[in-house]
Amino acid sequence: MDRTPHEIVNPLTLADPVGYSHALVVTPGRTVYVGGQAARRPDGALTGDSVVQQFDQALANMVEALRAAGAEPAHVVNMRIHTTSVGVYRVNLKALGSVYRRHMGRYYPPMSVVGVTELLEAGALVELECTAVVPEAHRHGELEEGAPRELVEEVDEAFTDRPRGFGDLAAGPEGARD
Repeated sequence: MDRTPHEIVNPLTLADPVGYSHALVVTPGRTVYVGGQAARRPDGALTGDSVVQQFDQALANMVEALRAAGAEPAHVVNMRIHTTSVGVYRVNLKALGSVYRRHMGRYYPPMSVVGVTELLEAGALVELECTAVVPEAHRHGELEEGAPRELVEEVDEAFTDRPRGFGDLAAGPEGARD
């Protein structure tokens, strides 16, 4: 995944985004809403003892739901990560970024990480939700043949060398920049 049909917007007047984009102009198409995905296996059992393990399964579930609805990770226009352990999430940003890229590639839509006291699923440490827009077929083909929009490139040292604001805690934290 090295293209998105949507236009990533990162104004120079805002701090550099790390692991997320500030804004996205969405290409017209069909909207897909993915409800809260926790680290549940197909049999319904919660899996994973850590934030990273649960994030991995929850993200896999989110991508599976997207694909079942005819969408791909590059169609995601925003993502929300809810966690009961923001401090643990923050400490594990490098590992979370690696997990994120395995499922989503190097595409970082607008995202937020929200700390919550608990989630509906007992024992869940992470829950993900997103919205995707699948481009209209004729428009998507034009974008692929024409000039596709490049995705955010990474700068690994950017995130680890300096503390950033809470909004930088989105998955894909290893220094993505536009």
